[in-house]
Amino acid sequence: MPDTTALPAARDPHAKPAAAGAPRPSRAIIRINRAIVAANVWIYRRSSGKVLGKFGRLDALLLTTQGRKSGKRRTNPVGYLYDNGRFIVLAAYGGNAVHPGWYHNLRSNPAVKVEIGAETIRCTAALQKSGAERDRLWKALTDVFPTFLKFQDKTERLLPIVVLTPDDLDPQEL
Repeated sequence: MPDTTALPAARDPHAKPAAAGAPRPSRAIIRINRAIVAANVWIYRRSSGKVLGKFGRLDALLLTTQGRKSGKRRTNPVGYLYDNGRFIVLAAYGGNAVHPGWYHNLRSNPAVKVEIGAETIRCTAALQKSGAERDRLWKALTDVFPTFLKFQDKTERLLPIVVLTPDDLDPQEL
């Protein structure tokens, strides 16, 4: 069985604290980012993932979470690795000092929707906290997308690895 646990609403005790006084993205940057994400999602869906379906050598999926404050559904393009029937993603946020909004949403409600191409899959998110399995997944992610190493060097926080397990996956298959 993989070394994952359901995402608790409490702070991850293994995460490095954000750097003291580390700047958060400005409101203007957040607005620009939202516009880019919306365009990316639109293009990905219209092309069934044929356009904008990759981040370098890393495949991309659309991750839909429920807003922890607003309750609204939010969709974000996220790079992923496929591993034993599960989708492995990294909450990198470009190495910013704070976690991406979708990560906070997952912590409040781990039930998510994943879109890969034209396929939609209901999943449950879990945080890969520590140990040999986290190390293996980190190496696999950085082997495919070495920029994640730069993102980790840029921030004091430990970049969270999130495992998205399809709800219809038999745990015996893992």
